Parts: sequence; C-alpha cells; structure tokens
Amino acid sequence: MKYVECFMLATVSLGLSLHASATPTEDEIRQLGTTLTPIGAEMAGNAAGTIPRWDGGLCVPPAGYSPKRGEAGGGPWVDPFAGEKPVVSITPANLAQYADKLDEGTKTLFKLYPETFHVNVYPTHRTACYPQWVYDNTIKNVRNPKLVGKAPGLINAHAQIPFPIPKNGYEAMWNQSLRVDTPYLRGDQENWLVDASGNVTLTSTNRIEQSKPYWDNTLTSVPDNEPHWTLVSTTIAPAASAGVKQLRYNFLDTEKQDPMAWSYVPGQRRVRLAPEFKYDTVSTSSGGVLLFDEISGFDGKMDKFDFVLKGKREMYVPANDYAFNSAPGEVVNTPRHANPDYLRFELRRVWEVEATLKPGERHVQKTKVFYLDEDSWAVMVYNAFDQSGKIQKVTFFPGFQEYDKPQYRAAPNILYDFTKRVYTNNTRMGADKSTGFYRVAQYPKTFFSAGSLAGTGVR
Repeated sequence: MKYVECFMLATVSLGLSLHASATPTEDEIRQLGTTLTPIGAEMAGNAAGTIPRWDGGLCVPPAGYSPKRGEAGGGPWVDPFAGEKPVVSITPANLAQYADKLDEGTKTLFKLYPETFHVNVYPTHRTACYPQWVYDNTIKNVRNPKLVGKAPGLINAHAQIPFPIPKNGYEAMWNQSLRVDTPYLRGDQENWLVDASGNVTLTSTNRIEQSKPYWDNTLTSVPDNEPHWTLVSTTIAPAASAGVKQLRYNFLDTEKQDPMAWSYVPGQRRVRLAPEFKYDTVSTSSGGVLLFDEISGFDGKMDKFDFVLKGKREMYVPANDYAFNSAPGEVVNTPRHANPDYLRFELRRVWEVEATLKPGERHVQKTKVFYLDEDSWAVMVYNAFDQSGKIQKVTFFPGFQEYDKPQYRAAPNILYDFTKRVYTNNTRMGADKSTGFYRVAQYPKTFFSAGSLAGTGVR
C-alpha cells in the first residue's frame, strides 16, 4: 500500500528543517477510519491471520467487573481472556525459530537465564478502544499539529493523536507522549526491586494525582504557558519515606519551556526546585535503576538524541496483561526475572523508533530503541544500549485495556538492568493494595503548585 511506503521513509534530524512536520496528503487522510483506524493503525489483519482485523476494540466492561472506586472506575480489572492457553511457549530450544520477532533485550534474557526464562505467546486481541470524540478530533484536526524548534516542541494540537500518519521519529514519539488518557486521575501504585540475589523489596507505594488538560475535551487548547501534564507523586510507604512528594510539569512547546520539577521532604519542611529530574538522572524511587527520561518509555525533551522512524514490523510484545497486573507482588517477583507464567505476549504490529545520541551530547546511553503499538501508540518494549553499543536495559510494558474509561494503559513496567543484574517492577495499578487510576473532578489550579506541595505533604 502507498501509505506503508510513505511510513517507511525515515529522516535524520540534521537541522531545524528536518524536524518540521509534513502534513499528510488528502489521500492519506481519507484512509483514517477506512483502511486505517482513526488513530492510524492498519485496520486489516495480517496475511497469516495471526493478527486479526481491528473491530473497534474492547469498549465495555465484561461481566463481573467491580472496581474498588465504583463508578469512578479503576482496579481490580476482570481478565476477559483468563481461560486462554498459549499458542506457543518460546524457550531456548525453539528460540531460533522465533528470534526475528523478538527484540535484543528479550533475547538477552534467554541467554542469561536459559533454565527459567520463557515467553508465552497468546492469541492476539486488538482491544484498544477510545471515546468517539478522540477519533473525531484526530481526523478532523489532523492537518493542524506541527513540530517546532530543535527539541522539537509541538503546537496546534489538542485532544487528539497529533500524528496518526507519522513521517519521522519525533512525530511517532509525540504520539507516544500524548497517548490517550483521562484528564484528571488519582490512583495508588507499587514499585518493587529484585536484586541479583533474588531479594525482593517494596521500594515504595505512591499516590499519583495528575492533570492532563491536553485530554480535556471541554477545552479548545491547553492554556498558553501552562503544562499539558502535571503530576504529584506522594510516597505512602515505607514509613521512613512517607510524605515525600514530587511535582512535575511537562509542556507542549519544549522549545520555549523546559520540563520543571520540585521535591518536598517532610523532615526538611521545604520545597526544592529539582532541575536534575531529567535526562539520565536516576530516580531514587525505582531503587536506583530507572532514569528520568525512561519514565513511561520516554519522558522529557527530545533534544539529546536523533529519533529515526525505522518502520513497522511484527513482534511478540507484552499485551493485555491483566493477570500480571492483578497478581500479588510475591507471586510475580521471582528471582532473576519476573514470573514468566504471569506475562502474556501477543503478536503485534509495532512502530520501531531508534534514538541515537547526537555528537557532542552527554548521556549514559548511546542508543534507545522503542517499539510502539500501532493500535494505542504506547511503548510495548524499550531497549537501551551503552556507549560501547552493548545492551544495557530492556523494559517490558505489560499493559491492558482499561475498558472502564475506555483507553489502553501501558504504564506498568518491568525494567531489567543487565549491568547490575537487577530488575524493577514498577507502577502496577491493579495489584495488592493498588487502586488503579480512577477518574476525579478537575483539580483546583493551585493544587499543582510548589506552594501547595508543602501544605499537603505534612504528615
């Protein structure tokens, strides 16, 4: 198809002109909602029949769904595919047969842990479903969004997937950063660390409160000079860290406004601007493994790396992982790697974006590779390579369709650090004491301010 040929053209960002967005042609736009889904995925299945046709996704909660927050939604979620069995289990014995559909990080896990690691592949279900207004906005306003500056930033976009027909890696990554979300949310999440000896530590339980006016369809745009995403993270446990808070802002036009962050520690009783909360600074709440620019796959400005759209491919990636997100921590956090019997992989079409460190820039990683789900624009798998080109990390994002909203949630992640031989299990939203994200009323503007951070952080 002609649009596939267009998608495969990768650009190298050597200057401002190459960052500029190329508006889709009228012929391409007409494919949205016909041969392409409203947000840009191929509507048809694959020739082999192993990827089905998208039929609208999973938009209605299945029988038995009873969230802790009632009509507000959230966890626990009912697994609509609980009775399914794997169509294949990939082990070291048959790895060569399936290696072309696996990323480098997953293949490294097979090399390191051949006796215990395996990948269970289940039937593919294209569950991603969103409110009709998301589809309408994306198609109606598809000509508007533009990239600006060297970062690059984004303008003229609101309540839509900005680039359903991406022309370069920057556009694809903006789709990832602005994947569909409920504008005002609250929820509790757990973060675990499993060290090289198999010791399991609950590093933190956090209450997350966030505002995403970009996805508020009652607005016509994000107000000038205001962030499109704000978040307050409050540590609930362990007791020694209870009351520690982080406040973060991300902006659309990153050429004009850098991301901002603040921290509050009850013992110090003061709010501190935290300009270091970006790029390759290590997040302490992850047990010293996660970098700030690895949050949710990628976070922050795209100014240190060249992002190249490599094309689309079929891969085995985590998807519809209801079991993983609802299982107790002691069940999934097994030594060396997460319990593979609780992870569901599916064959998906994914966009591959490769980010290479620009000459003269400094970062602990030389290359980042992202595999983005065509149906949701969420990162499914992320690989990181060090300055020598050696695989450093792999992160799985075992997400699932939140049919209560409806939207696809890909925040849960399992990050393997091959250098330290440790892994983290972060942001699970449906397990143990977690509530999952649930809707709340719009927050007062003062809630996401540095002054409010101190007042609400006292314990």
